[in-house]
Amino acid sequence: MNDSAQLLLAHGSRDPDWRRPFEWIAADLRAAHPERSIVLCYLEMWHPRLPEAVRTAHAQGARSFRITPLFWSRGRHLRDDVPRIVQDLLCELPGCAIVIDPPVGESGIVRAAVLHLLA
Repeated sequence: MNDSAQLLLAHGSRDPDWRRPFEWIAADLRAAHPERSIVLCYLEMWHPRLPEAVRTAHAQGARSFRITPLFWSRGRHLRDDVPRIVQDLLCELPGCAIVIDPPVGESGIVRAAVLHLLA
């Protein structure tokens, strides 16, 4: 494994069909960038959850983590829960760097794609 990992973070749902679009995104990104370590993980209700994904990648040698939330906006989970989880992981795994991207829904590219789809 690389010394870095990109964690695609989805919310989670009890419905396994809900995961399908996120799995497609992760698979397409891995195919486009085979040199990168890309892990799909979840905040709740499915595995691997974010802490589990970071710990597994860390055990495989990753020390730099980029969390990309596959969320529309920065709600309570991204304002409160994810930063708390990251802080706990940084205390548990010293020497690691963890960056949290903005949610994909805040991207101009995503907004343009949605507007194109809805036009």
